[in-house]
Amino acid sequence: MIQPSPKSGRPLPPRRRRGLFADILLLPLALLLELWSWVIWRYTLAALNALSQMPPIARLRLWLQGLPPLVVAFLFLIPEAIDHLGGFWATMLLVQHRVLAATLVALFVKGTAALVVIWIYQACEPSLMSVAWFAWTHDRVIAFKDWVLRRTEPVRKRLRAVLVGKGRLARRLAAWRSWLGRSRLARLFRRSTV
Repeated sequence: MIQPSPKSGRPLPPRRRRGLFADILLLPLALLLELWSWVIWRYTLAALNALSQMPPIARLRLWLQGLPPLVVAFLFLIPEAIDHLGGFWATMLLVQHRVLAATLVALFVKGTAALVVIWIYQACEPSLMSVAWFAWTHDRVIAFKDWVLRRTEPVRKRLRAVLVGKGRLARRLAAWRSWLGRSRLARLFRRSTV
């Protein structure tokens, strides 16, 4: 049965229903991308920049940058595979109702692997982009991300308005950001990004 439009009472055309269905399916991905860009990416890069100042990590970074591009690409794929396997493992633990174990696997196995992937990418981006299959895949992933962001822009604008506006949730998030901004970890991140 065709559902009527909430405004006019007439049924939505099939193409419009497909678009609405696609938007609903893309919403969780859009929320994840917003979380990634607002929180995870910003603080992860700051933490990795702070770690890169340590002499052993700086030497490792220089060593990685000196490797042939194909070797760097395969070194990039190892923690990427571990990240996905860790996600599968955490999901299996969650299905078995072992929430604490799943959380620990997600935090330590998946989290560490993701940090290593981001660090290798950040340290060796020009080298990675010189490998044709890696650059092709990277461009497709970025194009898909941009498509999702364009497609979900209206929903993300409303979400940002709720998070940044004057409502109760916005005030709580602002208080939390203020508290985090005064923490020792935040001072370390600010120092490393300057």
